[in-house]
Amino acid sequence: MSNKTGYIFGFLSCIIYTLTFYGLHDLVGFFASLLGALIIPIIISVIISIFLKGKNFGKVFGICSIIIVILAGLGRAL
Repeated sequence: MSNKTGYIFGFLSCIIYTLTFYGLHDLVGFFASLLGALIIPIIISVIISIFLKGKNFGKVFGICSIIIVILAGLGRAL
């Protein structure tokens, strides 16, 4: 997975999560929910990327986003 692919996977997973659980009632609410879904994966990716030697923030962001969105979806469904 390249950095660009990681960014795409990260943003798409957060968009799918937001549309699935919050819907598209209004545009402001959608973007606020999307921002909320992106904050935690970005923070965790930054912390992990600080300790890694390479420039692979996109790859780490994509993997973290997918894992966190799946866990959040399972937690919300249960």
